[in-house]
Amino acid sequence: MMKYIQSVIISLVMFTSCNYLDVEPVGKVIPDEVSEFRALLASAYSTYPRYKHYLTVRSDEVFPYIYGLSYDNYIDMATWKDESDDPLTYDYPWQQMYRMIFYANSIIDGVLDAKVDVTDDTREQILAEAYCLRAYTHFELLNLYAKQYTRETASSDKGVPIVLKVDIDQNFPRATVEEVYTQILKDIEEAEKYMQLDEQPASTRYRFSKKSLKALEARVRLYRGEWDLAQAAAEEILPQCALTDMVADVEAKPWAYDSQEAILSLEQVSNVDIVDDMTMLWNIGDKYNSGQENDTYKDTRVNRYFRVSYSGYIPNKGTALSDKVTFRSSEIYLIAAEAAARQTGKLDVARGYLLSVMKNRLIASYYDEKKVEIEKMNQEQLINEIMDERARELVFEGHRWYDLRRTTRPEIVKTYYNEEFEEFTATLYADDPKYTIPFPKEAIENNPNLID
Repeated sequence: MMKYIQSVIISLVMFTSCNYLDVEPVGKVIPDEVSEFRALLASAYSTYPRYKHYLTVRSDEVFPYIYGLSYDNYIDMATWKDESDDPLTYDYPWQQMYRMIFYANSIIDGVLDAKVDVTDDTREQILAEAYCLRAYTHFELLNLYAKQYTRETASSDKGVPIVLKVDIDQNFPRATVEEVYTQILKDIEEAEKYMQLDEQPASTRYRFSKKSLKALEARVRLYRGEWDLAQAAAEEILPQCALTDMVADVEAKPWAYDSQEAILSLEQVSNVDIVDDMTMLWNIGDKYNSGQENDTYKDTRVNRYFRVSYSGYIPNKGTALSDKVTFRSSEIYLIAAEAAARQTGKLDVARGYLLSVMKNRLIASYYDEKKVEIEKMNQEQLINEIMDERARELVFEGHRWYDLRRTTRPEIVKTYYNEEFEEFTATLYADDPKYTIPFPKEAIENNPNLID
């Protein structure tokens, strides 16, 4: 059976460059047993591309160290030189993302007709996970390569191609942002019909469950500005979302796959390049400006999420293979907090969710100070504090770039030096078009529809 499974996987992921999406499979062999469909889905999960650390570099969180080994790979990303032809610069994912969608489509097309064999999996669970994977991948593509969601223009703003079937002869036009989101929400709805497992154990937490499906819906609703629906989706799973007490547990890593906060651990969002070759930018580091008490940092995330050195702040997430996170409890609390704060009459609810996170991150005396401060905040001040807390709590996990582009798209200025210590400045202007990453050149060459 293993040889057969491998032939299935190879036939679906060997791609040439003559197709519009540059993901044409060479032949297609359809699995016919439930275990074979699980093997196909497991391969999809295991090959999901790593790219969130690229967004960490693109945002205002880190900057490449001039003498770092990976400096040439990241400097164009850090300074938004998307037009660069430097072969050393890493590419944002495209082909790999549509490969995931091809995997999902192959499973959606056939798994309900699969023969039951020696496996604990059900057809329905595998189908639900495939819908989730397709929804999540389209969501990520949209937030990489399309304008942020704006209700007034989403029906005309160009998005990305929607691919719902395995047909190499189909055309791949760009759908609108609204159309892509509509399909994402349809897939979430379909997944809800079939999902069997409430929650995955740590050993298979890279797979979707009812809990992670609801976390996905909460994030999607938040990005669409559907505040009441985002809050409702988050609150549905909040009773199951334990928060790690980092004050009591000095070894806790709430972003790790085996943490009690973990909901879905699909992605290795950081890597050794971020940890070894990057310096944390001060505008993020200063958001932890809590000082010390008896030689202990008042915010316990200092020296846990990053390290303080003579040259500044150095990232500390991504040092282990266990550092995998896609959704975790603190994000769900912060989704509920932001969604509530942006509605009328729900500031106390928002404060409660925000303080729940802070209570597990700040030493008691500092938490008491922050609590008094937060209880006096008006709506604008509270929203700003929640966004700052997202920056502090979710740092280096791929959220910051998306948060900047979906909200205020502020001006970002980065000053850096070359080996001769000559000073340069790169500026991303307020509401800059570069808040949307352009399609990769190879994608455009293989799909003229992307130019529209």
